[in-house]
Amino acid sequence: MRIKRVPVGVAVGAALALMSQRGWAEELTAASSADRAVRASYEATAARSSQGAAQARVDEASSAFLPKVSVSARYVRLSDLTPSPLFPFAIAATNAPAGVMSPPTTSTGPVSIAPILDNYALDATLTLPITDYVLRLARGLSAARHGREAAEWETVVVDSRARLAGRIAFYEWIRANASVEAAKQSVTEQRAHVTDVSSQLNQGNASRADALRVDSAVAGAEATLAEAEAQRATAEAQLRTLLHLADSVPLTTHDAVNAPLEPVVRSRIEWQSEAFRTRAELHGLDAAQSAARAQASVARATYLPTVGAFASATYANPNPRYFPPEAAWHATWALGVSATWTPTDIPGARASASEADARGDALVAQGNALRDALAVEIVQYFELVRAADAKVAATEKQLESALEAYRVTRSLSANARAMTSNVLDAETDLARARLSWVNARVDARVARARLEHAAGRDQKGATR
Repeated sequence: MRIKRVPVGVAVGAALALMSQRGWAEELTAASSADRAVRASYEATAARSSQGAAQARVDEASSAFLPKVSVSARYVRLSDLTPSPLFPFAIAATNAPAGVMSPPTTSTGPVSIAPILDNYALDATLTLPITDYVLRLARGLSAARHGREAAEWETVVVDSRARLAGRIAFYEWIRANASVEAAKQSVTEQRAHVTDVSSQLNQGNASRADALRVDSAVAGAEATLAEAEAQRATAEAQLRTLLHLADSVPLTTHDAVNAPLEPVVRSRIEWQSEAFRTRAELHGLDAAQSAARAQASVARATYLPTVGAFASATYANPNPRYFPPEAAWHATWALGVSATWTPTDIPGARASASEADARGDALVAQGNALRDALAVEIVQYFELVRAADAKVAATEKQLESALEAYRVTRSLSANARAMTSNVLDAETDLARARLSWVNARVDARVARARLEHAAGRDQKGATR
């Protein structure tokens, strides 16, 4: 049998057509939603840009340790002039050999130096700020590094907020999906009840009022379903917007509401200890406070003189160190040490140091306030998890009881041993129990997410 080959272009075209028609479904979980929310967060992007700026400041502070080297080249054209004589009298000169008594002399007239109108110079200077290496540059580099560390921790904080928002948006989406399914079950049960009542009405075992009440219950169940679908559409739109997912991409998940919940076995004190040890906000405030202290030290360095060493080299035509000047290239060099002190800068430096110290004190106070807030936050979400777990257990029993009550009431109604109102009450209780069960399980997940966030477990990316 001969196999017919399909051209590659045709195969690719068919695959693209299939993709455009069906689209590729996005399989979501709580973890993947959290990670995608970080990648899609504009706030996280801005935080990374700020982190890059902090790294640039560290590079700038590091480059300040390099010796200052300056090179210049210049050409100057001087205006022509008649130079003044060097002496206000004439000088007598002779060509007679040494030792001749009373040699004949000739007056040279006034002596002057002819100006050189074209001036060229190449200069190079090397400066070493000796005291600045210890008093200013090292402390400035320390401040920049602490600032970079604070920016890194801020990136972790922003990422964790985006990660929490992604998890909660995912949980709200699966809550909406489960609510729609529960509402659909209620509609199906109500419609089945309509069929039963219609049969009983034909047999004379039900009244017209019973039929109208059941029809009203069906309409109410359908309205509830419409509201649930509207809430699902809103939850899905919020999730898509947060994760930057196009409307053409179908969303799917295998993470069901009835998935097992991880037990929270640690004590409240252990959660608080982890939060104080882990939360990036605390580390960021500590780093910012250290940066402020280092900046205050840099400002106080102005109180002391600045001592530096320098070396310079000049290659010029004419070289000003040669006298009399001549139109020729000469090289010269110089070495030296200088001390500079500007006492009038001290008041401004003192004010700058006080401002940096005050900023550091404020950061310390913010850290203490944050620890107090974290202690309350841990208690709040720890107790919320416990309450949510208790509600999950209660709603499971309520749902089991409502299902059994509905089954028994339907059975009795089929044998004309229960009234229509009894069935409607059982259906209402069952619908309410289903929705409470869904909300309780999702609330338990949200509470766990908030507790883990309060403890800093969703903060990744920085070295602790």
